[in-house]
Amino acid sequence: MPTIDDVAKLANVSRATVSRVLTGTRGVREDSREAVLKAVEVLDYRPSFAAQTLASNTSGYIGMVLPAHEASFSATLLPRLSLAVKALNKSLLIQYVNDENEQKAAIHSLNHQCAAVVTLSSASSDMPANVIAFDTFSTKGSASQGYNYAFAAESACRYVLGKGHRSIALLVDNEEDAASKQMLEGYRSVLQNYSLPFNRQLLVMANSNIEQALLKLINSFTKYTAIIAKRDSYAAEAMRLLREFNIAVPQEVSIVSLEDSPLASLLYPPLTCIAYPVDQLLEQCIQRIQSLIDGHPVFVEEGKSITGRLVARASVTDINAV
Repeated sequence: MPTIDDVAKLANVSRATVSRVLTGTRGVREDSREAVLKAVEVLDYRPSFAAQTLASNTSGYIGMVLPAHEASFSATLLPRLSLAVKALNKSLLIQYVNDENEQKAAIHSLNHQCAAVVTLSSASSDMPANVIAFDTFSTKGSASQGYNYAFAAESACRYVLGKGHRSIALLVDNEEDAASKQMLEGYRSVLQNYSLPFNRQLLVMANSNIEQALLKLINSFTKYTAIIAKRDSYAAEAMRLLREFNIAVPQEVSIVSLEDSPLASLLYPPLTCIAYPVDQLLEQCIQRIQSLIDGHPVFVEEGKSITGRLVARASVTDINAV
């Protein structure tokens, strides 16, 4: 299905010019108008309600699609995003989803009501132009950029390696999740740099059942002294289960998370994290929403990425000192 960006590319004009032609706005050169109309005819383009409201700034809503299992992270993000959206004189519409098919349906539904739709996972290439991935941003034709999960996983690995740990488990969402793929990339890179073997039994996939995934690790009798988890909620569940099996944290198993939500400091022991930079990513997200509302292109510095910072607490022990 052709998009407004396809029309703009074929007509060799900006996306905003296409929007002005389709809504009958004055101030468009005749040759540009004719080029747009010809491109529309060639591509058989049919503008959606979302594109029309985006062009005329009449939509009063911004959509947000969130995975149901990310409830703890949602509690961190949503209040800040809601305030930022309110400052744009918009209201936030939220839908929770359980899988990729539900996400696509939710995006389709919100796309007909909202000026922009924000997701936590990467938007696929066939998504409408007003869909924004919260922690990934890119320019047309360039590689995706944004939060660097690979660097976060590398940082966590190097931190626990510096504490003497050599058998490290990695706890991610699933094989298809883009952030999890980046985490695995960073994890394997560090293992290679330290000449350590990659043990697939230490790669733990939550697959929407974090308890079952952790029990499989615990019952495997595979040696590990540290766990790196994508989310604080995963780390909290690991602490709970390890405690039930009389495995002490951090004396026997150290844990690091790549989030640092309010939950992290409330756990016992308090959780060491590579802090997810929600404020920086929120600022980038709001800039992209504003650009969509204004009909201006979003310029992203090539190669730019955002990294987290280490927040050392008590969930990691130095086994070199034992």
